[in-house]
Order: sequence, then C-alpha cells, then structure tokens
Amino acid sequence: MAILAGAVAVLGEIMRSADRNAADAQAETRAQLLACSLMDEMVTGVLEPTEQSQVALNVDDAVPWVYSVRFGTTNIEGLMAVELVVEQDLEAQFNPVRYRLVRWLPSVTEAVEEDEEEAEETEESSEENTEQGDSTEGGDAQ
Repeated sequence: MAILAGAVAVLGEIMRSADRNAADAQAETRAQLLACSLMDEMVTGVLEPTEQSQVALNVDDAVPWVYSVRFGTTNIEGLMAVELVVEQDLEAQFNPVRYRLVRWLPSVTEAVEEDEEEAEETEESSEENTEQGDSTEGGDAQ
C-alpha cells in the first residue's frame, strides 16, 4: 500500500507539472501571436507607430494583456529598431508571460518623405496623361 501511495503521489506531481508547463506554453504562443499581429498592424499603418507603455489589449482571454512599444536606432541609415513587448498584466508572483519582438523598419521621416515623393510622381504622371489626352482631342477636332 505504501508503494502504491508513493507512486500515486509521484504521478500526481508529474501531472500537475505537465499541466503547468502546457498552460505556460499556451500563454507564450498567445503572446507571440499578439505581438506579431500588433507589429503587422504597425507595418501596414493600421496602428500608429508611436512609443507607448503598458497599453491594454482588447482580447477575449481570462488573463489581461498589455503591450509596450519603443524605438531604437541602428547602425544603418534610414532604419530604426521597433521593439514590441507583449505581456500578461499580472503580479510578479504569478510569473506572467512576456514576449519581446524587434523588427527593423524604415525610419518614420524616411517613410514620410518616400510617400510624398510617390505622391508627387503620381501627380506629375497624371498631369502628363491629361496633357496628352488634351492634345489628342484637339487634333481630332480639327
């Protein structure tokens, strides 16, 4: 009986440890998915890329999530490092999951200048097309 009781106690501890590790792995995966989604939103312009700290995420999880965004510099001109940290909003005693994602992006000023240049080129090409269309119409009228 003592051997059976000891074996059951050991198996119970193993099951509890496995359950805790599975929950941690699930939370880490959730943090990675949230971080990638937020970074993609910043890259596409859906989310404004500004420095933020401990902003609450609107997710349907039992545990609340927050994110922070910081910008850094790189050795390459025209690139900036965007650091996104997603973490559970829990007290330290509960060992909250934290995931950090860093991506190099064109600096904000470079991107704005490129957008302005593209807009100017588009305007110039549309003006040229309009002028060509006007000269063609004028030739047909004569």
